[in-house]
This record gives sequence, structure tokens and C-alpha cells, in this order.
Amino acid sequence: MDKKMNRELTEITAQWKALERKTDEQRQYADEFYDQNLMGLIERDFIERNEDRLSEKAEYLVVSVGTSYEPIVLNIRLLKPRRILFLHTAETEGTLEKIVAYCGLVPEEYEKRRVSNTDSLDIYREIRRCYISWGRPRKMFIDFTGGTKAMSASAAMAGVVIDVQLVYVGTEEYLPDFRKPNPGSETFHLIDNPLAVFGDFEIEKAMALFERHNYAGAKEKFGELKEKVPDPSISRQMNLFCLLNGVYESWDALEFEEAYKRIKELNDELRGDREKNVESVLADCGGILEKQEEILGQLSKIPGMLQRKRQAEVIKSESMIYALMFTLYQSARIRERQEKYDMATLLFYRLLEMIEQRRLAHYDLDAARMDYDHIKYDTQYYSPYKKKDAGEQLEHFRRRVREIKQGLFRRGANDYLPDQVSLLEGFIVLAALGDPIVHGGGNRGVEKLRTIRTKVYLRNNSIFAHGLGPVGYEDYKNFRDFVLELFKSVCRIEQTDYQTCVDDIKWISPSDLRR
Repeated sequence: MDKKMNRELTEITAQWKALERKTDEQRQYADEFYDQNLMGLIERDFIERNEDRLSEKAEYLVVSVGTSYEPIVLNIRLLKPRRILFLHTAETEGTLEKIVAYCGLVPEEYEKRRVSNTDSLDIYREIRRCYISWGRPRKMFIDFTGGTKAMSASAAMAGVVIDVQLVYVGTEEYLPDFRKPNPGSETFHLIDNPLAVFGDFEIEKAMALFERHNYAGAKEKFGELKEKVPDPSISRQMNLFCLLNGVYESWDALEFEEAYKRIKELNDELRGDREKNVESVLADCGGILEKQEEILGQLSKIPGMLQRKRQAEVIKSESMIYALMFTLYQSARIRERQEKYDMATLLFYRLLEMIEQRRLAHYDLDAARMDYDHIKYDTQYYSPYKKKDAGEQLEHFRRRVREIKQGLFRRGANDYLPDQVSLLEGFIVLAALGDPIVHGGGNRGVEKLRTIRTKVYLRNNSIFAHGLGPVGYEDYKNFRDFVLELFKSVCRIEQTDYQTCVDDIKWISPSDLRR
């Protein structure tokens, strides 16, 4: 404010304060003096002090009207909105008329709605109606300076919900005898969305969803936060969390192509941060995410191969089948932590089937189309197949199948070889071939098959298979431990580092992050 205007405001303020206010007539004269001589100076001073604080003018303005017209006029003059919604009560309609007259507003520039001064929903409905009819504008402000406390609070809450700018005019020099601020002390306030202050609470809610493996819910929450949190650095972290949860959401749903696309996007963002030396909340997880991109790269090939009916190639591919088996392992452990033991049991059962399919593939056998005439016998595992021609090998194989069935079922055993094998039948075939995952010499192979048959009953009795009841934790744990023992055995046989694979596929959780 220039010195001349400052001096003028000070002088006229002194004249106004010196006026008598003992009678109604004197009070009316003092108010008219204020309107005619002070208000213009206050307005100019207010705009000069605050116009540089606005990065953009308001296109739309919602105002709760109280008994004082001055602060509302100041904001209208400062913000210069294209359209205004006035929320008033029966008692404040006179104030509204004064505002319209002072600002020279024409009907096309504003609309007014009479609302209850106590019903917060009434005020919220009107704001929401206007917000929608105005096309959900981004440059919308809500001025909650005037009106009752209930009106101001309701208007402010509506602004938070629809995420628009909140403003009000205050003062630290209120003159109770004059019932006005000290002229020139009027202060313009831009109120940040409470997410700027309470964003940590919302972030913790999103993190809780993340921790519970609710990846879809966490992704949605982080997506909202990245748009609402005003701090650019925090918004960027929210975007990274949104991408990460999107990866795991798709991976957990076995949507491998989408998961691969998302993890490539995430890792591109992290690589860009490293090149720019930008600190990232996922900085310590770069190595594991790069490895998981490799894993998803293998998994993303599977849908196309299945479409081309090349399932057998997937099972024979070490990189693809192990990526798939450890994905089932990871998904099962997540269901376990969620106490969804039936679903975890099904996933471990499917892992058990894949273990069988993988070992059958070692002998060029496909569980869905068994070709016994072209078995690739491995005499390293079982020497009796040595120095025999194809016919003798098949005959010995049939005899072994019959002997194993006799030991397993005790009666009704035969050497019938089905075109498609069930889980138990597949393991019987592996035992007959001498595969080390089942074969143990003497009667130990049969004992392992009996254990497999017992464990299969757990899955069959689950409500997700043929049963009616849920799987209890102890039954689940016994089944899980049995499958994991076989899984580790396969890894040893095929010289795959089980623990390294477990570590590589372990999905990141909030506890792994630098907060």
C-alpha cells in the first residue's frame, strides 16, 4: 500500500472511530460514513496486499452469507469470479442484497439459495448441485467467512469432499464496540485441503490396505492421494505406491501381461529417479523389483503360449514353470496371512500338481495326454531300465505300476495306464519310473504315495472342492508343509536355489520400505 493511501486510510479510520454512536440515528450515520468513505480504501488495500498470493482467479465462487457484507465483498473483488452461488437464510437476505448492489452484480453472474442455518445436509446438497451443474470445475472457491458456525462448517466440509479451494477473511484486530475489523487489518486466508495436514492419516489407511495385501483397494487409495496431496514429493511417492500395488494386483490375479506392463512402468520411473538423484521411497527395493520384472517377463509369455496350445513347452521351460510355481507359492502364503486357508490349500494343491507335471515332463510325459510308448527313461534314477529295448522297458514299467498299486491299494491292482492321469496316478507313474521325488527304495516310495493320497483328501473335502466345511489351520499347515517338502526336493533335483527364488518373488510390503 502506498504511503498516500495508507495515510488516507489512517485519517478516515480515525474520523470514523470518533463518530458518536449513542443513538440509532448516530449509529446509522457512522455505518453510512464507513460504507461511503472507508470501504473503498479497505478494498484497494486488501487487493493490493493479496492479489500476488493468487496463482489463478476463481471461475466459480460459493459464499455463505452472514450479517456482515464487507468480508464477502472483499473476496468477490479479489477473486473476480465468473459465477457466484450465495447461500443465505431469511435473516441474511438483506446482507445479500447489499452485496449484490455494492458489487454491481447482474442476475447472469449469480444465483442465490435460501438454506437452513442449522441443517448441514441442506447446505451440502446445494453446493453439490451447483458443483455438478457447473461441470465440476477445477477453479472453484468456497468462502465460508459468513453465516452461522453450522453454515461455515458445512460449507468447509463440502469443499473438502469435492476438493476445491477454501478461503475466508479474518482479522486479529476486531473492534467489538464497532462490530467490525480495524480497517486495513482484514486478512485473506487460503485454506489447504485438510489432506495437506492430515494426509498422514490417509496414507496410513492406504498402507494398512497394502499391508493386508488388498492391492486393489490400496492402489485406488494411493491413486486418490497422488491427486489430492499438495506436496509434490509426497504426491510422487503416492504415485509409486499406486504403480507397485497395481503390479501386485495384476500378478495376484494371474494377469501376467498386465503385471509385466505395470512393473516396466514402475521400474522406468525408479530408473529415472536414480538418474536424477531423486530420493525415492522405493530406492532400496530397486534390485528386487528389477528381478521381479524378469520373473514377470517369463510369466507374460505364458498366455500367448497357452493360446497356441503349447502348454507342454511351458512345463518344460525351467524359467517359465518355476516363475509360475513360485507365483502360486507366493499367492498361497498371502492367503495364509489373510487366514483364507481353503484358498491357500487350493493354491498349494495346484502347486503339487505342477510339481508332478514338471517331473513327468522330464520323461517326455504330459499328464493330459500320456504317451507311454515314447517314455524317455532316465536310467540314472532307476537302473533296471538299462540295456532293455523299448518293448522290454514298457513291460517292466507296467509291472512296476502294478506292484506299486498292489502295495498302495492291496487289492484290485492292475497295470492299466490311463490316457490322462490324476494327481495320485501321476505320482504312481513317477514312482514306477524311479523318479527321486517319490522313489525311495524298498517300501518308502509306497509310503510317500500313501501320504500323498491322504493329503489329497484334505483338498477334496474342502468346501471349494467336494466337501461342505472349511479347512482348519492345523490341517492346512500339515498339507502346506508336505507340499513345500516336495517342492524343495524338486528344486534340489533340478539344481534350483529354492531360497533365492523365495526371496526374489517375495512381494514388497510396507515393512520393507524406507518411510
